[in-house]
Amino acid sequence: MNSQTESQKNKYTILIVDDEQANLKLLSALVSCYGYHFETAGNGLEAMEKTKKIRPDLILLDVLMPVMNGVETCKRLKEYPDSRHIPVIVLTSLGDKETRLKCLEAGANDFLAKPVDNAELIVRVRNLLQLKEFEDRNKILTEKIQTIEAVQKIEEELKASQKELIEKNNEMKQLTESQHKELEKAYAELKAAQSQILQQEKMASIGQLAAGIAHEINNPVGFVMSNLGSLQKYADKLSEFIKAQTEAIGELGVKSSEFGEIQKKVDEFKKSLKIDYIIDDLGNLIRESLDGAERVKKIVQDLKSFSRIDEAEWKMADINAGIESTINMVWNELKYKATVKKEYGDIPLTKCNPGQLNQVFMNMLINAAHAIEKQGEITVKTWHGSGFIYISISDTGKGIPSENLNRIFEPFFTTKEVGKGTGLGLSIAYDIVKKHNGDITVESKAGKGSAFTIKIPVVER
Repeated sequence: MNSQTESQKNKYTILIVDDEQANLKLLSALVSCYGYHFETAGNGLEAMEKTKKIRPDLILLDVLMPVMNGVETCKRLKEYPDSRHIPVIVLTSLGDKETRLKCLEAGANDFLAKPVDNAELIVRVRNLLQLKEFEDRNKILTEKIQTIEAVQKIEEELKASQKELIEKNNEMKQLTESQHKELEKAYAELKAAQSQILQQEKMASIGQLAAGIAHEINNPVGFVMSNLGSLQKYADKLSEFIKAQTEAIGELGVKSSEFGEIQKKVDEFKKSLKIDYIIDDLGNLIRESLDGAERVKKIVQDLKSFSRIDEAEWKMADINAGIESTINMVWNELKYKATVKKEYGDIPLTKCNPGQLNQVFMNMLINAAHAIEKQGEITVKTWHGSGFIYISISDTGKGIPSENLNRIFEPFFTTKEVGKGTGLGLSIAYDIVKKHNGDITVESKAGKGSAFTIKIPVVER
């Protein structure tokens, strides 16, 4: 789904805070036009009271206000547990860096300079509301996981009671052991099914958000690139015309002293305006802008590819291209922690589910980044041999303790802090690789790093 439906919009309430009535009316009309409910406040204190009363889904906050300015209001909203989760977009006519930093330090989620572009404001509102909805759903999933863990604890206590009963009643020992094995098997199957459902719902939400962002960016990038192409053609024609005009004036100057004076004035004016430099630099500026737009277009393509991560289609695919697309998707997770070294081999196409394999690569890369505490290196290597494609993802992180190596693929097993990880990622990755008739192996040394090797059979067309 590329945008919010009318029913989704109608359930959101936006609080608009501004001391100028004209701005309140303008913003109220805009959000109302797009199907959102709204409430208004004239200053920071009134905004605090309204927030406690109506619990809005998003706040549009002006900076320059009497009684309490926008920066202080944002800071207080983010300090209270009941309102700290509400997204805040700061609107101000002050576009300086210091004001922007103060707003961001106060906890603002986004920043727009006045006069506000209506289309840009609505896109940012919609994206923040979609992100908030995703975070709310993730919170519900976390609560479900905690419930499952509580059930697991109760079951462990029941197992202890069962053990005592078995020891007291030797005659029922055989029967109890058989029932216990069946219970463990059923519980293991239930956990595996639950992990699949939770992961699929999470990835579907991410895919929906990615598809929406890609759709919003794709159209403006398209016409920017088209306009830049036309601008380059126009610039070439103008440069050619100016050159011809200069040569014509020069020829007239040779034939006539009067035209010679005109030529001299034109040359001086041309020099004062730096026309030659502008003509030389104009082509470079347009080429650089086209390169930048092409990079944005590539990111949009990666977003579209990522948004199809749960598709069921099996097709011939290039594993190297999938890894490259995934690295681009998670680059923000990697670039501050590690340099990425790519050693792609000459590998054949294979029939697979590329979206699911990209999910495996994404999990491995993010885990590698999390294992690096400060700065390190992540190496991605692919090669082909004996009818299999091999993918190695290694890092120079803190490694995995030897006592945990045989448990890392178990559902819900994690060494991360509570709320930092669910223990589902590697178990889902292992299941996906097994469905491709492949295998995952791991080598790790504490303090040295880890290396995961994925083995996928080559399936011909």
